[in-house]
Amino acid sequence: MSKKHCFIYQRNRDEFQEVDKSDMAEQYFSYLSNEPDQIETYTGQNGSDAVLLLDADEHKWTLVYAKGSGIVTQRTARRRADSASRSGILIKTGERVGVNAPLSVLSESNIGDLNKSVQNKYLSNTDLRGV
Repeated sequence: MSKKHCFIYQRNRDEFQEVDKSDMAEQYFSYLSNEPDQIETYTGQNGSDAVLLLDADEHKWTLVYAKGSGIVTQRTARRRADSASRSGILIKTGERVGVNAPLSVLSESNIGDLNKSVQNKYLSNTDLRGV
């Protein structure tokens, strides 16, 4: 049995929330399988800024930004998705899903390496022994 989870991101709540409507979740996964380009449009039509999909059988997260979402929204959603890919998300049944699952981003984004923290970006190249 395939276990799939769908989470939507809204910038005003600043978190991924589990989708309660099974038909909406099924539509996202249908687009993911057949027409991945349609997910961006579908996400925007449903009032979300991004969607995070977990296929538990493949142990893989997929992040898609809504069409027209801004750079700040994309950056924040990406950080939340990175966190979910490391520590998982607690769902309503009390189970934590997606722990240590790889994350892939389907949307074309302009955020470059902004999803990295300042420490990852600069401090790895800095010698602080003399400080």
